[in-house]
Amino acid sequence: MTPRTTVAPVTVLGFDALAVENDAVRAVIIPQLGGRVWELHDRIRHRQWIWHRPDLPLRACAAGEPYDDVWAGGWEELFPNDAAGPFEGRDLPDHGEWWTLRWRVEHVSEGAEARLRLVSRSTSVRAALVKEYSLAADAPVLTVRYAITSHEAAPFHFLFKQHLPVAVTPDCELVLPGGMVEAVDPLFGTQLRDRVPFAWPVGHAGSGAIDLRVIPPAASRAREFVYVRDLPEGWCAVLDRAADASLRMDYEQRSFPFVWFFLSYGGWRDVYTAVLEPCTNMPKDLAEAVRRSQSARLLPGAAFETTLRVSLSGAGGLTSHMS
Repeated sequence: MTPRTTVAPVTVLGFDALAVENDAVRAVIIPQLGGRVWELHDRIRHRQWIWHRPDLPLRACAAGEPYDDVWAGGWEELFPNDAAGPFEGRDLPDHGEWWTLRWRVEHVSEGAEARLRLVSRSTSVRAALVKEYSLAADAPVLTVRYAITSHEAAPFHFLFKQHLPVAVTPDCELVLPGGMVEAVDPLFGTQLRDRVPFAWPVGHAGSGAIDLRVIPPAASRAREFVYVRDLPEGWCAVLDRAADASLRMDYEQRSFPFVWFFLSYGGWRDVYTAVLEPCTNMPKDLAEAVRRSQSARLLPGAAFETTLRVSLSGAGGLTSHMS
């Protein structure tokens, strides 16, 4: 039988969703909730990778709601900002607007390759938004193509960031090809108490050291929030040795020169997850990112376009890429 992909309607906690799947991968996407990926299931190794917050209901949210109070999980994107506040004559909402938008299904196809094209519009900055998922029948790789087209009359700076919270355990390990790390906010971390950069993965922490590859148990109450720059290659990953499984996100470095990691191992609101965040910008404050020439920018009528791929494989498929 010839391998096929399918796109089928499903329901997630009362919300209409679409399941894009082949023999190896099942991705469940909720268009009306920011077009988020609610499930990313490795069907071969029986591993569901996306974290869901157990103490909060999944619901539609309005732009401007405090993100931390309503964050229920799922793989989302942030645009045009992270930190809320006034910038370039606009009052930008918390964690941007993308995650609160209702997306319209513009195209669906299936067969040798499934495609699901979603479209929406932002109002905090006027822009047309496109997000297209594709899944070939013969590969465990979900591809996502993005396009952000400016409808503004003048140039504007923006942030665009992935926000993929992984359901981790102490058997997991964070994997990067390298890079230089620094704390986002030393007051947030439980071990990194300054912004002195260090080479991935081991940094100084008080009188000891911290290895950011290691996922401690929830009882540790640990938390860190870090930026990583100067990566030699454009990917980040999580390895689950107990499940013999891995998730790897490959992205275009011209679009995402930085990776952020929000790491809460029980130490922030009892949340236990590692969030993978390839990003256009560093730091999260837009004005400071512009000052450092580390912010994305769009001209009137221009489009920001990029593609990334998430691969689900066995542990050996990832460790073969590790030094």
